[in-house]
Amino acid sequence: MLWMQRLRLRVFALVAALVLLVVGVVSMFAVPVLPAVGVALTIAVTMVNTMTSRLNDMTCTGCGKSIAKLPAGTHGIACKDCGTVNHPFNTGEATYAFDLSDPDDDEPVQG
Repeated sequence: MLWMQRLRLRVFALVAALVLLVVGVVSMFAVPVLPAVGVALTIAVTMVNTMTSRLNDMTCTGCGKSIAKLPAGTHGIACKDCGTVNHPFNTGEATYAFDLSDPDDDEPVQG
């Protein structure tokens, strides 16, 4: 299982367990719902933020190690440790690091 898939599964499992815990506490101890949901939401946000903090840097989706200083090839950045090919995104941008468009595509097709 890839590192990113394990991370998603861990986050999902912990949030699902937290939801079950809140439902159990509210039903067993007659705790008011709004404060319990507020505390659970705060815990969930903190937990997800802590678990996904490494995603700010350029990390390999296969093993989670840094690929920031590795050169990008035609198909992406290949991790030296696990061999996973990662897409070369710029940090903070949703576009590719390289312009792969063809300038001749703007001309109309005749035929």
